[in-house]
Amino acid sequence: MERSTLVRGAIFLATVAAAWAILSFGTGSTSPDLAVGDIAKQPYVADRADTIPDVDATERAEQDARDAVEPPFYIDTNVEQAVYDSVNDVFVDLRALALVDESTVPEFTAPTLSTTTTVAPSEETTTTVANVEPAVVLGRVFLDASGDGVFDSESESGRSDIGLANVTVTLTTLDDSQQVTTKTDGTWSAEYSGGEAIVAVDTSDTDIPGGFLVGEVSPEQLVVCAPGETCETDPVGFRASFLPIEEIVDAIQRDSGLPEDEAVFLAGAVTEDVVRAAFNEPQLLPVIEASSIERVNAEFGRKIEPGQLQDAQRSVRQNQPQILFNNEIETGAGAAAAEIVASRLQANYLVNVDEYQRDQDEAAEAVVPVMVDVVEGETIADAGQRLTAWHIAAIQATQVPSLEQQPTWGLAAVLAVLVALVGVYLATFRPEFWARPRMVALLGIIVVLAAGAVRGTVALQESFSWYVLPAVAFGFVTAVLFDQRIAVLMALSVGVLTAVGTLDIGLTVYAILAALAPIPFVSAVSSRGAFRNAVVLSSLVAAGVAAATSWFFHIGPNEAFADVVPISVAFAFGVSVFASLLGLAALQFFESAFDVTTTLGLLDLTDRNHKALQMLQEKAFGTFNHSLMVGTLADAAARSVGANAVLARAMSYYHDLGKTENPTFFIENQFGMTNPHDQLDPKESASVIRGHVSAGVTLAREYKIPTEVTEGIVSHHGDGVMRYFYEKARQIHGDEVDIDDFRHIGHKPRTAESAILMLSDSLEAACRAEFQSSDPTPDAIEKVVDRIMNEKLEDGQLSESPLTLGELSKIRRAFLDSLVGHYHQRIAYPNFPGS
Repeated sequence: MERSTLVRGAIFLATVAAAWAILSFGTGSTSPDLAVGDIAKQPYVADRADTIPDVDATERAEQDARDAVEPPFYIDTNVEQAVYDSVNDVFVDLRALALVDESTVPEFTAPTLSTTTTVAPSEETTTTVANVEPAVVLGRVFLDASGDGVFDSESESGRSDIGLANVTVTLTTLDDSQQVTTKTDGTWSAEYSGGEAIVAVDTSDTDIPGGFLVGEVSPEQLVVCAPGETCETDPVGFRASFLPIEEIVDAIQRDSGLPEDEAVFLAGAVTEDVVRAAFNEPQLLPVIEASSIERVNAEFGRKIEPGQLQDAQRSVRQNQPQILFNNEIETGAGAAAAEIVASRLQANYLVNVDEYQRDQDEAAEAVVPVMVDVVEGETIADAGQRLTAWHIAAIQATQVPSLEQQPTWGLAAVLAVLVALVGVYLATFRPEFWARPRMVALLGIIVVLAAGAVRGTVALQESFSWYVLPAVAFGFVTAVLFDQRIAVLMALSVGVLTAVGTLDIGLTVYAILAALAPIPFVSAVSSRGAFRNAVVLSSLVAAGVAAATSWFFHIGPNEAFADVVPISVAFAFGVSVFASLLGLAALQFFESAFDVTTTLGLLDLTDRNHKALQMLQEKAFGTFNHSLMVGTLADAAARSVGANAVLARAMSYYHDLGKTENPTFFIENQFGMTNPHDQLDPKESASVIRGHVSAGVTLAREYKIPTEVTEGIVSHHGDGVMRYFYEKARQIHGDEVDIDDFRHIGHKPRTAESAILMLSDSLEAACRAEFQSSDPTPDAIEKVVDRIMNEKLEDGQLSESPLTLGELSKIRRAFLDSLVGHYHQRIAYPNFPGS
């Protein structure tokens, strides 16, 4: 399970528990607080007649019915196959353990050819040059059964040596090299012109059996043979060579878990089988494997139940299979087979748990519940009597509950449903908030605070009025921290909390309407003054709602309009103003603690007196002016498509904050100086330019700039290529330049505001460069706008943003209007300098 899911689950539980604890404080239960086994402190008499189920007697009857069901068995073929596979794996592992011991190969000195030695033909073969006969070299490659290095094809004491066929032999002279392969008897022959030659047997040839290594005779020999002569090399023998038996035994015990005696026997069988296979003799390991499988078949044929498994394993070990090999009974082989089977045997005749459970459930369901009739006035339990489950059920069912008490567990159930529905709404319709556990926690805190406000209202209403409930503040704060839709959801939640916390219908209606009141006023504000106006207007609406609800719900038969409504209106207005202003003051804490970007926070960020903007203006004045112009373009574009214009402007102001680290490396800050990039390699220049993104993120954290605004720093270039430096690098270094070395390190924009920032940034820079040398006519401006937007689309930089083509058209029009207004023609005044 993902960590964020666990966090959200913990928030859900904490919110329900806290709200329940607050709202249930001081409430009771509709039933006596009794538990099974308690001693009755008073006699309990039935206030009314009823029929009470005897749960204990019914459960006993159901359990008897369950116990009477016979368990259904079935043969589990999956278990059987697993056992077969496990036994087979043992023998696969055993065969892999017969590893050769490379340390037994003697060290040979490799022969070399002389560059001066020649061999004259013998007198018998000396003729004319044209008739010189070739020299013939003979040899043999064989399996050395005895390991003595001597080829013995008819040994009387044991195995006879046999020749190895198809092994590659290479004959090399100073002038030539040739390869031959051995015949079926292991012999080989080769002809050459005579003189020195090196004969080499390929010791890695696949026709040499595994487990055999070269013996005492070197596989590389120097031969000197005159033309017309026949020379023989020493036979090259290969002998069996395995790791020490102790190492093989340890490996068998480690891999297969077999006892030492069986492991020792199998280690010998494994190595001996390798030799047998090489000499075409019957092998023992397949016989043991076949016997093991046969024994498994026999055991499974007898159907092993789980309770019979140990007996079956013990029987296998005591009745070892009789294994006949080379006309002799191999006791050790039988013991090994028995241990392999016993240690891996499993029960194959199992209870069908699902069917058994279903049969038991059906039997229990068929039991008729035991019912006991209780008449009015009957004594259910006397004082001092130990209570059973039936006593408690009868007491709860036959006593009239108090209307003044609330069911606290029912309250918990309502709160759990409320919080769960709020979570479902967030996950379905507001995934951007649901994906951030901090925001889920913040909403949970607001719900708990609302529960506290309801509980406080209950405590104060007798001394003051029901309308001390600060419902307006919760709608106000939620609309600012989240959005209008979640504020509506919070208004409904406040209504539910009021209903379960006060049981007053009139106050519930007031709570919902008063929490809804600030939403339309907050959604249109763009300054702190507008926020204060929204507080006053919302409070006036709440006062009007209080007048209506108190008039309809809270005027008793003996009360006058003037005695109730004016007081309700006064409390509603005064508490709403005070609580909303208090919530307005608390917004800054919530913004900082939960990394929330509100309109109020954005207004602070766009204030030119902000420390980060002051630092940007001082260190990189050209970048500062560029950022202001980008902010103007982004603001207009965001408004044209209904995006958050204040957020777009704030992102624009801070997107190039990192340029303050190396301001003179950016063209807009190079006043009366040479471009430092002229002295750098293009790759180094790209690294400097790329670094302003990471430096900007670092500075944003230092100045506590919210994450949503910092996102503009990361994504305003996307992962686009710095074309100027890339093309410059290609001119210097050719086409082998890696284009990824010239990409920005951010990611593509993922919100409408960050996509608008990317377009605004590129457009402002392009216009500044274009119109230094040409007139900014409307047609020229339109061409630049179209070029920049098409470049971003074709490069895929907008592929992750939510902007549609229709919205891009509106953004284009907003860019054109803003730029045409910015570059408007001015009147040339007569005799004015520069006119």
